[in-house]
Amino acid sequence: MENEQRLEEILTPLLNGMRLSLVEASVSRHKGDVKVNLVLYKQGGISLDDLTGAQKILRPRLELEYDREGLSMEISSPGLSRVVKSPKEYRIFKGRNFRLLLEEEWIDGILRDSDENSVSFETAGEIVEIPVTRIRKARLV
Repeated sequence: MENEQRLEEILTPLLNGMRLSLVEASVSRHKGDVKVNLVLYKQGGISLDDLTGAQKILRPRLELEYDREGLSMEISSPGLSRVVKSPKEYRIFKGRNFRLLLEEEWIDGILRDSDENSVSFETAGEIVEIPVTRIRKARLV
């Protein structure tokens, strides 16, 4: 967790300059090698050129943080039906279509806004406030 927070601190300013959002970051170590996995998002859609450009800008910064020789990096997009893993992702995916599981019922709609405690969700023509604690599962659709 500490490594992921550090990654977010060092990469977010660079990503902001490219109009990209860091959805998820992980660092793993094996026999002295370091593998960094990043999931990036861009409002309106992320292209292969965006991912390639991000790799060219982020890799030198990561080489300063980790051993250059033992560093491998994987960058991807969130995917079409990503399962949301943190409240931070609701802010990133604002305006997107979601499917939420509340207790035993799935509801479909558009995420209009969010904060750390709740989401504003448009479903069946009305906007409802849903506490994040009530959401058992959330998926982009």
